[in-house]
Amino acid sequence: MAMRCIVVALVYTAAAWAGWAGCGGTGVSREIGARCASASDCDDRCLPPSNDYPGGLCTLDCQASRECPEDTNCVDKDSGVCLFTCNFTEDCEFLGALWQCKEQNLREDQNQKVKVCVGI
Repeated sequence: MAMRCIVVALVYTAAAWAGWAGCGGTGVSREIGARCASASDCDDRCLPPSNDYPGGLCTLDCQASRECPEDTNCVDKDSGVCLFTCNFTEDCEFLGALWQCKEQNLREDQNQKVKVCVGI
């Protein structure tokens, strides 16, 4: 009986961890943040692997930050894309080792800058 309780507890713990990692935690999804090689890997748009997007990046097209998910901003790159907001390079580690926090122009106001995760 005790062994069954331990197994059940482990299953619930693993399920809770998976739920946190997929919803919130890093925010990575097929909508934004997942690695990709083509548009079929994403819900909307794939920015293929490059120096700016190591491993590729699923994202959304945008013209203003209000069109982007929470914790992202619409930057003036690639005709307007949502990228994760950051303060420090460590904030971008969930995307991989080749990502860092850099200032970019907002799409809706190119005189205003915001820090987002992009490739080294």
